[in-house]
Amino acid sequence: MTRNITPLAGATLLLAAVLCLLTPARAAPPAGLKKGFDTVVRPDGRWRAQVTALRAHWFYSWGAPGPTDLPPSVQFVPMDWGYYGNKNDDLVKWLAKVKAQPNVDALLGFNEPDGKDKANLSVDGALEGWPYLMRTGLTLGSPAAVHADGDWMKAFMTGAEKKHLRVDFITIHWYGGANPQDFLGYLARIHTLYHRPLWVTEFAPADWSGHRGITPKMAADFMRVALPGMNKLNYVQRYSWYSAAPDDAALGASALFNKDDSLTDLGRLYASLP
Repeated sequence: MTRNITPLAGATLLLAAVLCLLTPARAAPPAGLKKGFDTVVRPDGRWRAQVTALRAHWFYSWGAPGPTDLPPSVQFVPMDWGYYGNKNDDLVKWLAKVKAQPNVDALLGFNEPDGKDKANLSVDGALEGWPYLMRTGLTLGSPAAVHADGDWMKAFMTGAEKKHLRVDFITIHWYGGANPQDFLGYLARIHTLYHRPLWVTEFAPADWSGHRGITPKMAADFMRVALPGMNKLNYVQRYSWYSAAPDDAALGASALFNKDDSLTDLGRLYASLP
């Protein structure tokens, strides 16, 4: 479903931008608590069992507000997936609820806005809505583009600089092969491109050929290098492994959970790492 921002009157947008610039971001999340997980919050409580089993320090669910029964050691991070309602007042009210949640210090921007089956936003539309996110005063992550170095993301960041919009860190999705050095090199290039800290909110080795060219051992070897590598990088503030179903053609070897919700061998490895 396509989700677009309702056009703003010029004066309203200008006022919003001014108010944004007067609202400083909160401090960055604490270092040393990088490992997270992404999972959908449902009434069955599966999310809680998964986050606890993986010993994750934080998690997100591609939306907000978060659950009220968080484990004491886990932080929820809300996301504005890309839905704004029919009126800008709806977005203002929704963001007020997001900010009012306890222990929330960061907000993730739009989910794959350059993807037609995801948020599907134009660059201009995303820039028009960005001041509303800034007004929360929360540490603000960039849109999580399909390609962090693609044309959409480059245009958004150029537009944000011209409009003096605040983007505190870059949010990355990555589904490449099983070479951890390629992955860590990509993170270095994105950091150099935008000169901001990074959150890797979706990543896992994937084989898009349909031939299942990545094995669980290859995924584990990748994880044993990639996670310690990110832990050593000061500019990588947080990361979250994406776990598809174990029979997924592209990502099955990277699954952290079996179909009965028990941990795979890879899931046990993820849980054992800091």
